[in-house]
Amino acid sequence: MNNRKRFLIVAAALGIAAGIVACSTVEVSTDFDPAASFGQYKTFSIAPLKEFDEITAGRIETALSQALQAKGLQKTAEKGDLTVAVAAKISNQKQINSTGYGGYGWGGRWGGGMSTTTVQDIPVGTLVVGLVDTSTTKLVWRGTATKTLEAGSTGQQKQEALNNAVNKMFEKFPPGSAK
Repeated sequence: MNNRKRFLIVAAALGIAAGIVACSTVEVSTDFDPAASFGQYKTFSIAPLKEFDEITAGRIETALSQALQAKGLQKTAEKGDLTVAVAAKISNQKQINSTGYGGYGWGGRWGGGMSTTTVQDIPVGTLVVGLVDTSTTKLVWRGTATKTLEAGSTGQQKQEALNNAVNKMFEKFPPGSAK
């Protein structure tokens, strides 16, 4: 393979990789205790969301309540069959962007050209939701959602993104259900 073809393949791969990061979707994973009998759970309560400010806590509680109620569980103020525990973190991923061009001189040798490479920190949010059997205090289900955070999002956009992440997390809840 000649150098020009290699360059085009590498450039195309970098463009695809940059597009994946820019068009990031929610990545979700779930796990559960196979010995838990999910049919016995009828109610839930949400543990105090102390690590969050009031606005964020309200958004999280709204998203969780809607998702769990859509699955047939009823929210109670205290001591539901399940206690919903939440943790979150924001981390940074490095995004490397290279732009430019190159050329070939006489004899197929690499010639002059200019390129620019920039490195950006991209904020990534992770939300972890645990469902604890209130009577045994045993974790029976855990879901994790991770997504690139969009700078400058409105409150409504943040709520929609959170709803989407939580709904995707609970898509196959209870374990063994189709959708």
